[in-house]
Amino acid sequence: MTQFRERIKKEAERSFYKVYTNEKGRPVYDTSIVSPEKRKTYQHIRTVSCFVMDENGNVLVERRGKSETEPGELDLVSGHIDNNETPTQAMIREYVEELHNGSEEEQKRARNEAIQNLKKLSELDLTFINPEGKQDKYFIQFYVLQTKLKTETIKVEEVEKIEKIPLEKVFEWIRQGKINLQYDKRFEKIFQEVREYAQGKNKEIQKEIA
Repeated sequence: MTQFRERIKKEAERSFYKVYTNEKGRPVYDTSIVSPEKRKTYQHIRTVSCFVMDENGNVLVERRGKSETEPGELDLVSGHIDNNETPTQAMIREYVEELHNGSEEEQKRARNEAIQNLKKLSELDLTFINPEGKQDKYFIQFYVLQTKLKTETIKVEEVEKIEKIPLEKVFEWIRQGKINLQYDKRFEKIFQEVREYAQGKNKEIQKEIA
């Protein structure tokens, strides 16, 4: 377990940023009017996570590879924000690395698609219980992306395989804890944002067919 903690710390040390809470425990930032003496400081791990959908509305769900923490667990396309990346830059990088980790041409196509179609959703602050039984605090910026590309070359050390799961079933799996996300009721807002995105994409496809 000590090795796990050391690894997480090393992976995330460039992904921390200070978030304060007020006396009620709600997150506030440096610019908040909450006085410094009433703030509590926490280190939050910054990550990104994306509902990547194919043209049939199925979500590409990853089964985590052997080199990852919690190997074999189901997850969305996700990862840490590194260095001075913006969340969107990090999400594009993770999408390309995990699902299109092949030739330069494959990576270029995937990157261009993400730049054009990636949509930012809500951000959630979540608390996870790690294998040591301790709490890790995360800020996760969520995205959605409908892809027309085939998943050609996955990053096998991080992703064992890809499963295509119907959208509503993915939502249900998150509620049930089958996907590596700590569900709370705020996810329902994200689910609705994903539905609205998918409905908009379906209308675009129908126009193209007409």
